[in-house]
Amino acid sequence: MHIPDGFLSPSVILTTYILVLIFWAISFRKVRRELDERMVPLMALLTALFFAAQMMNYPVIGGTTAHLLGGPSLGILLGPSTGLTSMTIILVLQCLLFGDGGITALGANVLNMGVAGVIIPYVLFVLIVRATKGKQLFIGAFIGGLVGDVLAAVLAGLELGLSVPTFIYGVSIAVPAMAIHHSIIGVAEGFVTAALLRLLITSRPEVLSLSPTFKSLSLDLKISHGGGLKIEKS
Repeated sequence: MHIPDGFLSPSVILTTYILVLIFWAISFRKVRRELDERMVPLMALLTALFFAAQMMNYPVIGGTTAHLLGGPSLGILLGPSTGLTSMTIILVLQCLLFGDGGITALGANVLNMGVAGVIIPYVLFVLIVRATKGKQLFIGAFIGGLVGDVLAAVLAGLELGLSVPTFIYGVSIAVPAMAIHHSIIGVAEGFVTAALLRLLITSRPEVLSLSPTFKSLSLDLKISHGGGLKIEKS
């Protein structure tokens, strides 16, 4: 899904950078206020995990790839602002150190994977959890992971398709190609997101409770003696 240099038109490059700069300005300011220092090790761990996961990809159509995203997990577990910051770190390092994604396309890649891929899953998760009064945490995580992955892919295909003739395929080819491949990967993304949530609730619920996401939901996460998950409104 990392778009390299030379595949986007100047107008698409400019538009995506402007949009991302707005989200960066808002998110970076919020991170300074919201990020609890006890969450920093978890942020570092997840950033490293998905940095490695994104390096394992396969080509789709000329100029882009399919792979696990990690954005839904970052958004749900760390909150949207910290999640966007974490994804930005991943994409900048991949771009500068490994040439995975271009500098001119960095705005588009962050918009796709760091905004749509992080914030939309967070919103879906919160809406589902609130609607079910905390009873469908893992369903919310799965749906957020699936939708976030596919939406990020569709945006990448749209940006590429709108860049004709800089990019040789139009919207009618680029968008379906990206959506079809990532609808399959999106299922895996959903399971990974739900599994990570379950792992943290089981092993470190006190750390997860510091997340802006779970603070906003006012959920008290506990594991019963029998191994079951107890969710209570705090």
